Amino acid sequence: MAWREDASFGKVRVRHSLIGGVDNVPASGKWGYASGALLFLKKPVLGQSFMWRNMGTAGSCLFVPEGPQIGYGFVAAGGPVDCTTGSATQRIAYDMVNPADIAFVGHAVSDDNDQICAAIAEAAKSNILITATADPLTAHDYVWAALRNQCVPTWDVFTAFRHTTVGGNAAEAITVTGVLASDIAFACTSTTDDTDLISDVACTANTVTVTSSADPSTAHAWDIVVLRPRGTFKPSHYVAYAGNYTAVAGDTTTVAITVTGALATDILMINYAETDDTDTLVKSVLTANTLTLTVSADPVTDHSWNYALLRAYS
Repeated sequence: MAWREDASFGKVRVRHSLIGGVDNVPASGKWGYASGALLFLKKPVLGQSFMWRNMGTAGSCLFVPEGPQIGYGFVAAGGPVDCTTGSATQRIAYDMVNPADIAFVGHAVSDDNDQICAAIAEAAKSNILITATADPLTAHDYVWAALRNQCVPTWDVFTAFRHTTVGGNAAEAITVTGVLASDIAFACTSTTDDTDLISDVACTANTVTVTSSADPSTAHAWDIVVLRPRGTFKPSHYVAYAGNYTAVAGDTTTVAITVTGALATDILMINYAETDDTDTLVKSVLTANTLTLTVSADPVTDHSWNYALLRAYS
């Protein structure tokens, strides 16, 4: 320890500016860490950032991840993007797309119940190809994200949670303190008693609004993920597992995917990567080591899904 001066807190006893061998990232607001201090986790697990920097003060720390990710991170994300192509397909460009990237796309704005049939990173074309169930016209906006293995992320998870619906309206506004209108959000159904679908997910100040194809009543639950550009906040979750699953002969309207290490408490992101029709994903349920999908029809062997399991930092 050493005495150092901090403009916003006065003279305090602070740790050195380089800190190694730490088990957990300090909670935001703790005092005693030099502004700009670089911290290294002793035993980060796959998906966690191992290097963190204090962007706060010695009186009130705010450690944010810095540098490369161990495992998958959000290499890019963006939106809302206007749908303007005049067809059911649209490409969203971003530099240096990798065909191994795992793409996620959702509606931030919609005037109907059109669904996204496929979202895939195209090789050597620097874009994500989106296929919808119908021409979205200009009344729809997309948000998107790309996961990459062993990258320096540009976006992190502001929050991720499972929400049980309260019902009463097709649009359900969920209070989430700290959410910004500039954040982007994704949702998928984890519990349902019918075939209602999620139409769009939108962020406004302190609120995430999920709109369904019908009033969800109290019988639905959604996994919701909110992303924000890296560098100004401590992420709530990291990507514990991610991958792509292609349907095989023998899969039916219930598809069980083995994800060794998965927990029922993980939060899920999922969408179709490839398809040859307009089948929909009714629900996605996480249990120990297994992700079970319920789909509207037999996927045969020409459907695949991109998925990511998010786990809370300890």
